[in-house]
Amino acid sequence: MFGSKKLSIVVLICITLPAASLFANTTITGSYGYFTMPITSTPAKGNVNINAGYIFDPGNIYVSLNTAVLPNWELSAGKEILTQEGQDIGVTPFIFGSKYVFYGADRSGFRAAAGIQAEFMSDAAGVNGTPISIYAAISENAGKLGYMNTGLGYTFGLDAGYLLNFFFGIRKPVYRDKLFVIGEFTNYSVRKGLGLAWDEQRGVFNTGLVFELNKYFKFKVVGYDLLDHFLTVGIGAEAGFKVF
Repeated sequence: MFGSKKLSIVVLICITLPAASLFANTTITGSYGYFTMPITSTPAKGNVNINAGYIFDPGNIYVSLNTAVLPNWELSAGKEILTQEGQDIGVTPFIFGSKYVFYGADRSGFRAAAGIQAEFMSDAAGVNGTPISIYAAISENAGKLGYMNTGLGYTFGLDAGYLLNFFFGIRKPVYRDKLFVIGEFTNYSVRKGLGLAWDEQRGVFNTGLVFELNKYFKFKVVGYDLLDHFLTVGIGAEAGFKVF
């Protein structure tokens, strides 16, 4: 489990950044959120967001997407592909998820959402079971501190370590409404399988910059696992389209 000192450092880093409104990226697992964690937001009905990038160590390509077929109801999918020679595509999971904002969807104050994520992978991944995670998330406009998102969840289908999941994150602008910084903390691995960019069962703090070229395209630079040691860097790009 993560210690109180680590969590205090995360909160301090986040609240010293300038304030922001609610916003989302597509995560590496597919949900509408920050870099790895979901938040209380969904795509607009009929929009499709496609996210792709590369994590330099261990060398993972990720592709993820989400859409909303009904207002406030999200469907998502994500996949990481290891670039090492001879790796079976099934050693990382095919991830499918859904999320629904059940309170405050049309407001900028308090919001609440619930979601589910399922992971499917081959025996080569070395995971005993099919991980299925459920979670609830809330967010609130904290004035000068910004718009904060936090949540709790639980992972079923496994017999490995602690499975109570906690996540916290905040996003703030640093230059107009074009350049943003995101900080997020999780006490769990956002997926199972091989080729993780961090240790599986401990707290992870990620932070990075997002540059919005326009309302359709954005670019990302992320530092993963910064509290224990500066583990790796990832780059990514995202495109959003009105499809139906």
